[in-house]
Amino acid sequence: MAQERRKTIGQLFAVGFHGTEIDDNITSLIRDYGIGAIVLFKRNIRDAAQLRALCLGLQTIAKEAGHDQPLFVGIDQENGLVSRICPPVAAQMPGPMALGATGSLDSAYAVAKATGEMLRHFGINMNYAPVGDVNSEPLNPVIGTRSPGDDPDKVSRFAAACARGLRECQVAPCIKHFPGHGDTAVDSHYGLPVIHKSRADLERTELVPFRRAAAEGIEMVMTAHISLPELAGSKLPATLSPEAIGILRNDIKHEGVIITDCMEMDGIRATYGTVEGSLLAFQAGVDNVMICHTYQVQTAAVDRICQAIETGEISQQRIDASLERLRKLKARFTNWDAALQPQTPDSLLAINKKGEVLAGSVYRDATTLVRSQPGVLPLSRTAKTIFVSPGPAIPLGGAVDSGDATLPTRVPWIKSSFGDALRRYNPGVVEIRFTDSTLSDDQWRLVDDADVVILATRNARESQYQKDLGIEIARRRGESSLVAIATCNPYDFLEDREMGTYLAVYEPTVEAFQSGVDIIYGEASARGHLPIATGQV
Repeated sequence: MAQERRKTIGQLFAVGFHGTEIDDNITSLIRDYGIGAIVLFKRNIRDAAQLRALCLGLQTIAKEAGHDQPLFVGIDQENGLVSRICPPVAAQMPGPMALGATGSLDSAYAVAKATGEMLRHFGINMNYAPVGDVNSEPLNPVIGTRSPGDDPDKVSRFAAACARGLRECQVAPCIKHFPGHGDTAVDSHYGLPVIHKSRADLERTELVPFRRAAAEGIEMVMTAHISLPELAGSKLPATLSPEAIGILRNDIKHEGVIITDCMEMDGIRATYGTVEGSLLAFQAGVDNVMICHTYQVQTAAVDRICQAIETGEISQQRIDASLERLRKLKARFTNWDAALQPQTPDSLLAINKKGEVLAGSVYRDATTLVRSQPGVLPLSRTAKTIFVSPGPAIPLGGAVDSGDATLPTRVPWIKSSFGDALRRYNPGVVEIRFTDSTLSDDQWRLVDDADVVILATRNARESQYQKDLGIEIARRRGESSLVAIATCNPYDFLEDREMGTYLAVYEPTVEAFQSGVDIIYGEASARGHLPIATGQV
C-alpha cells in the first residue's frame, strides 16, 4: 500500500536529472516513485539523435513500469535568451522581446507553432512558455528580454498568440511566472524578491496577462518564488501562499494545472527548504511541484507528501483534485501511441529548414534602430573598423543557466562568432575584448585610430563597467563613426544621446546579431520598434 501511494503521489512531481543518458536515478524516479513529468535542460541534450532516443527511452520506462498515462516531458523553450534546444540541433528562434519589437501577433503565433513542431518531433509535449511577465523594471536581472515588453495588454496578446501556436502542435503551454516577476531587481534563483505593490497596482500591470490567459483556457500556470506582502498579508513566496494561489484559482478563475517554478531555487530552498516547501505548496493549492536537480531531495519530497497524508497534514481530497487536473491535461495532450512513436532525422531537417526561414524574417522585422547619427550608416566595407565587446566575468540571470544547481558559468557575454558576422562585410575588422578594467594603451590607440568603432554590450545598464567604457569611447571619438549594439536588454544606452547610432537586437544569439549587422552595412533596413516605453528619445 505504501509503494502504491508513493507511485500515485509521484504523478504530482516534475523532476530533472543530470546527463545525456538515462541513469539509475531517473529510472528509479519513474519506476519506483511514479514520477509523472520530466524537465529537460541543456545538460540533457547532446545531439538530435540522442535527444530523440532519450525522450523515447523515458516514455518506454514509464510504460513498462505500469504508468496509466505517458510522462509529461517539459522544457523551457522560450526561444531567444532561454533556448534549451539550440543550433545545430534545431533552428534558433526569436525570443519574446524580439517578437514584441516586430509588433506582429502573427509572427508570435508562427514562431510558437514552429517551436511546437520541433518539440513534438523530439517527443517533448510540454513547454514552460509563454512568459507572461511584464518587464516594467529595466534593472530586472531575471526577466528582461524574456518578456515581450513593458505594456501589460501587449504582453497579454503576445502570450496568448504563443500559447495558441504551441497548443495547435499538441504541446501543452504554461504561462509564467504568476503573479508576475517583471517588477523585481532580485533574481529568485538566488534570493527571495519582495514586491511591495497593492492589489490595485497588480491588477493594472502584473495580473493582466494571467487574467487573459485564464479567460482563454490556459492549460497550465507556473508560480513565481516572489513575496507580495501587501497582496497576501504574509511574506510567504507566492508559490507557498494560499492567498496568492487562491487569487489565481478563485478570482482569476484558472481551472487548469498550477505548477511551481523549481523548488531548489534559493527563493524556496534557502528560506523554507525544498522538501517542506513542497508540502506547503500543495497545502496552498498547487497541483504540480518541480524539483530539477537532486535525486535525494526529489525522493524525500515524494515521501514527505505520503507521510503528510497519513498524518492528516494534507487531505486526500486536496491531493485527488490535483491528480485529476493532471490526468485530464495528459489525456488532452498525449497518449501512448504518440509517446512511443519514433521519429526520423529527415522530418527534423524539414522542420529546421522551415524554422530558419521564418526566424530570419522575424529577426529582420525585430531589429530596431533606436537612433541614427546622420551620415554614419551604412558603414563602409573597407573602413578601418574595430569591434569592441565584453569578454568573461559578467553576471547573467539564473534562468539562462543549463539548469545545474551551481551558479551559472561565467562565459564570455559576446560570442567570438559575432566578429565573424562583421567580417562577412568587412574582412579587416579587428576585435577588442574587454572585461571590468579599462582598455590598455595599445587598445585605446586602435580605437582612436579607427575609422569606425562598433561597440557591442550586454545588459550594460546593470553592468557599470560596460556602460562607462561605452560612454568613454563616445566621448573620445566625438562625431566620428561609432555604432552601439545592445545584444540583449535594449536599455543599455537608451537615454545616452552620446550614442548617436544605437541598435537593439534583443538577444545575444548569432542570428539576431547578424540581422543588426545586415542593417549597419546597408543590406537591410531596420523595421523593429522598441517594445518598451522607457527612455524613448
